Amino acid sequence: MIKIRWGLGLTGAVVLAAIGISGLSASGHVPFGLAGVVFVEPDSAPAWVGRIALVDEALGRADRSRAIYEWREAYGAAVRSGRPEGLIAVGDRAIRIAEISGGSGYFVREARDLYLHAAHRAHAERSRDTILGIAERFEKLGDTERAEQVRRIAASLS
Repeated sequence: MIKIRWGLGLTGAVVLAAIGISGLSASGHVPFGLAGVVFVEPDSAPAWVGRIALVDEALGRADRSRAIYEWREAYGAAVRSGRPEGLIAVGDRAIRIAEISGGSGYFVREARDLYLHAAHRAHAERSRDTILGIAERFEKLGDTERAEQVRRIAASLS
């Protein structure tokens, strides 16, 4: 039996197109030897969630190199998701990597960029609470100017 996840995946789209073009025969047989193909729902968790878990595992083992690798993968998945929560989670992990790297300025800058990007996405979603959570993160980083800027974004939603 072959399982195909439906959604935006190319395989599922090709199979659906094949079924749509040929249609089912009058006897109800599936064309193109597709008997035994089962369509299952896509994973409900976004890809960045699994990647964040891998970053956390690596951080737990103090495996800095692996944490950075998985962080980069999580970064890409979070950006592709289009959701602020993923960007915030990746920003939070950048701060943790900076901490185990002796305060790496690179990862702190990345976190700031991610938080700002997340704030703009949250604004588009009109998610005031998410934006205020981002302002708190800027406060923790000592960036009061950016925290205030983000609070103004949140206030514009009131």
